[in-house]
Amino acid sequence: MYLILFLSFILTSEIDTVNVVPIKDSSIVETINLNIQLEKDSIFYEIISDSLMNAQNISIIPKSNDLFYEQLMESKLTFADAITYDIALDTTEAEVQFLTLFSSFEFLDSLSLDDEYKRIEYNMMLNASIDYYQNKSVSINKLESPLSMALFKEKLQAYFYKQELEDVEFVDETVEFIEGHIPITFNSKVATNVKYFSSNGAKKGVQLWLNRINKFKKIILPILEEEGVPPEIFYISVIESGLNPVALSYAQALGPWQFIASTGKVYGLEKNWFIDERMDFIKSTYAAARYLKDLKAIFDKVNPEDLNGENWYLAFAAYNCGAGRVLKEIKRSNSTNFWDLNRLPGQTRNYVPKILAIFLINKNPEKYGFTINSEPDMNWITKKIDKQLSFNQISEISNVSLKTLQIYNPEIKRGIIQPKKDSLFYNLRLPSNQNYDNFDSLYTLLNEKSTKNLLIVEHTVKRGENLSLISKRYNVRIQDITSMNKISAKKYLQPGQVLQIPTQGYDTYVKSLINTSNTTKIYHTVKTGDTLSEIASIYKTSIKKIKKWNGIRENDNVIYVGKKLIIFISANDYQRINANTKKTITYKVKYGDSLSKISYKFGVRLSDIRKWNNLKSDLIKVGQNLIIKTKN
Repeated sequence: MYLILFLSFILTSEIDTVNVVPIKDSSIVETINLNIQLEKDSIFYEIISDSLMNAQNISIIPKSNDLFYEQLMESKLTFADAITYDIALDTTEAEVQFLTLFSSFEFLDSLSLDDEYKRIEYNMMLNASIDYYQNKSVSINKLESPLSMALFKEKLQAYFYKQELEDVEFVDETVEFIEGHIPITFNSKVATNVKYFSSNGAKKGVQLWLNRINKFKKIILPILEEEGVPPEIFYISVIESGLNPVALSYAQALGPWQFIASTGKVYGLEKNWFIDERMDFIKSTYAAARYLKDLKAIFDKVNPEDLNGENWYLAFAAYNCGAGRVLKEIKRSNSTNFWDLNRLPGQTRNYVPKILAIFLINKNPEKYGFTINSEPDMNWITKKIDKQLSFNQISEISNVSLKTLQIYNPEIKRGIIQPKKDSLFYNLRLPSNQNYDNFDSLYTLLNEKSTKNLLIVEHTVKRGENLSLISKRYNVRIQDITSMNKISAKKYLQPGQVLQIPTQGYDTYVKSLINTSNTTKIYHTVKTGDTLSEIASIYKTSIKKIKKWNGIRENDNVIYVGKKLIIFISANDYQRINANTKKTITYKVKYGDSLSKISYKFGVRLSDIRKWNNLKSDLIKVGQNLIIKTKN
C-alpha cells in the first residue's frame, strides 16, 4: 500500500519532463499539486515527507526530450526504491539502491553545468537524498557504511553549489611557494571549503580524519619521499577516503587512494577473490605516488615553463576526472592555470580546493575549532606466511583478535591468506606490542586451509541476465553466487558487472570456514610434581609437541610451577578431559557430617577421601578441613 502511494507520488510529480524556472516568475508557473493521501500520523509519512517535499518543492513548466530531466526522473524512482527497502528494514537492498542513486548524481552534475536552474533542481534532489540517508534512514548504520565517505563528498558538493549561487565573501588570494612542495593557494574557493569543513554539518567527520592523520603520516610520508613526490600529496588520501582503507565510492573506487580496479592493475595492485591490494595502505600509496608522477609528467609537457609546481594542481584534477578531460579543458580555455578551467566537472573544480582546505585546517586546527586527539600509531612486525591459512587460525596462534588482523592487513578480503604463488610469501602484519615467542613453532603445526577443489570462474553480466539464468548456466545455486559475491538475491544485476561463480567445491570451502581447525587450544597450569611426560600422557600428545608449542628447547625438560603451557588437543580429547578434570576444594566438616554423607554429597568414593586426606579411619571432627577432588 505504502509502496504504491509513494511511487504514485514520485511518478505524478512529473508527468512530463520539466524545465525549472524561478518561483518569482509566477505568470508562467504551474505548481505541482502534491496531493498525497497518506495519514499524517503514519511512520512512513513522518519519515519521507520532508525529504520528498525538498526534492519536489520547486515550480516547473513542461519540457520534453531533455536528458537531464530524464535522468532526474530515474533518480527519483531509485530514491523511491531506496526508501521503500529501508522502511522494510532490507538493509542490503537499501544500500544497493542508495549506491545507484548517488552514482547517478555524478552524471546529473555534468548535465547541469550550463544551466543555473538545472543546478538548483539538482541541488535540491541531492540535498533531499543526503538528508534522508543521513538523518531519516532506519536500517543503515551510516558511520560504518562504505558509502559514508562518498556521501560526505556529495554533501560538500551541494554546499559548494549553494555558496556559488549566493554572495561568497571575497578573500584576497595568496600563494605560498616552497621548493619541492606543492604551492599552497588560499582564495575564495579554498575559503569556502574551509568554512564547510569547520561547520556543524561536516565537523564530526573531519574530526575523525584529523585524528587519523598523524598515525597514517608516519606510514605514508616516507613512501612519498622515497618516490620523490611532494609530501602534500598525502592530503589526497585524506580527501579521497578519510584515511579509511575500506572506503568505497559509487564508481567502485576502493581504498585509501580510491583506485578503480583497472587503474590499480596498471600500477601493480593485485585484485582477486582473496585479496584487493587497493586497500593495502602501503602498496596503494606506492601506486598512487607513481600514478601522480605520471600525470604530472603529462602536464609538464603541456606547460614546461611551470617553475612553481602549479602543474601539480592539474595532476590532482586528472587524478579525479582523468587526464583526457583536463587536457580537453586546457585546450578549450587556452590556459594551463587550474583556476581558469571552469568547465571541468563540478566535483573536479572543487577537488584541489578541498585538498588545500584540509591541509590548512590540519596545519592550524585550533584556529578552525578542532582539537586533535590522535589515534594510536600502527607499529607492526611481519611474519612470512607460505601457506593458505585463515585469520581464525592466525588469531589462535598469535592471540591477536580477528578485528586487529583485519585492521593491519585490510587487503585480505575474506579472512583467508592467499595460497603462495611462485614461492612467494605473504608478509602478514602483526601489532608489535605483543609477544610472539611461540608463533613460529605453532605456525609449523597449522594445517593449510585447502581450497584446491574450489574452482571459481568470473562471469561478466550481459544485458537481460539475472541470477536465475546465471545459476542455471553454471549449474550452481543462487545462494552460492550471492554468498560468494556478498550481494542480495534481490539485487538487480548491471550489464558489465563481474561475478565470481563457484563452479566446484564451494560447500567444502564453506565448511572449512566454519570448522577452522579440528583441534582446540587449551592452557595447562603446571602444578607441584608435574612433569612433561605426565602432562603429555594426560593430553595424549608427545613431549616433543609440547616443547614446540611452548618454545621449549629440545634438551630442556625443566618446567616451573605456575607456568601456563599451550596444549593443542582434538575435540574428542577435549571433551574427555573436560569431563574428567577434577578441581580441588577444601571442605570444612559441619555438625552431623560423616564421611559417607560427604562422599555422597560430592559424588566421590570414601576410599578416595581417605587417600586424599591420609585418614586411617572414618572418624572426622567438626571444623576439620578435608581435601575433596571433584569433577567440574
